[in-house]
Amino acid sequence: MKSNKTVKAVFLTLSLMVAVLLTDVIIGKTVWAANKILKAEDIEKAGREFILDTLEWDKDRLEIKVTYQGKQILVPQDNTTLDCKLPGRKKRIGRVHFVCMLKGSGNIVKRLSLHADVKVSYNIYRPLRSLKMGHVIQPADIELTQLKSDQILRNIISDEADIIGHRLIRNLEEGETILAHMVQKIPLVKNGDRILIIAHKGSLRVTAPGVVRENGFKHDTVRVENLQSRKIIMGTVIDSRTVQINF
Repeated sequence: MKSNKTVKAVFLTLSLMVAVLLTDVIIGKTVWAANKILKAEDIEKAGREFILDTLEWDKDRLEIKVTYQGKQILVPQDNTTLDCKLPGRKKRIGRVHFVCMLKGSGNIVKRLSLHADVKVSYNIYRPLRSLKMGHVIQPADIELTQLKSDQILRNIISDEADIIGHRLIRNLEEGETILAHMVQKIPLVKNGDRILIIAHKGSLRVTAPGVVRENGFKHDTVRVENLQSRKIIMGTVIDSRTVQINF
C-alpha cells in the first residue's frame, strides 16, 4: 500500500510540474493550454521575461516595464506558444519595440506589437562638496551612489581606484557625476626626481642613488640614471622614492 501511495504522490508531483511548465517562459517562448484567455498583463509578463533574458545587461541592473495595448486573446488550441523576437543589437536601453507571434501547430495565429521601457542602474561617484580644478581627490571627498538611466552612460567611473589620488582637470559641483575625462592620473615619479635604485638577485640586494628621466606611474617601466655609473637603465616604479631593477 505504501508503495502505491508513493507512486501516486510522485505522479501527482510530476503532473503539477508539467502544468507549471505550460505557463512558464521557456527560452523566449511562453506555452499556454487551449481556451486560456490572455489578458494584457499575461502578455506583458511574458514579454518582460523575454526582454530580461535577451538584453545583454546584468539582470540585477535592469528595470523593465513592458506595455501591450491590444485586446485580450482566447488561446485557440493546446501548446499554443508566444514566440518573441528582438532583431538587431541586444544591449539596448530606453524605449525598445519588439514583436511576439502567437503560434499554434507552428502557424502564426496573431502578431502582437509590444514595447519595453528599459532603465539600467549605474554605480557612480559624486563629490560631497564643490571641488576646484587641480584638487587631488581623497576618499572623504566622494560618495558612491546609483543612478538609473534610460540612456547608455559613457565614461562612467565605477572603481574608486580610478578616482582616489587623481587630479581634477576642471571644477566640480556638489553632486555632479564624476566622469573619466574630468580627472587626471598623477605620475608617481617625474622627470628629474631623485630616487633610490634597488636591485635584487636572490638574497643579494644592491642600492644606488638615481634620477628619473621620464614621468611614470606605479608599476610603470621608466628610464633612470644611475648617479654613480652615469648609465641609463630601465626599472619598475615601486613608489615615489624607489625604482627596482631586476637582473
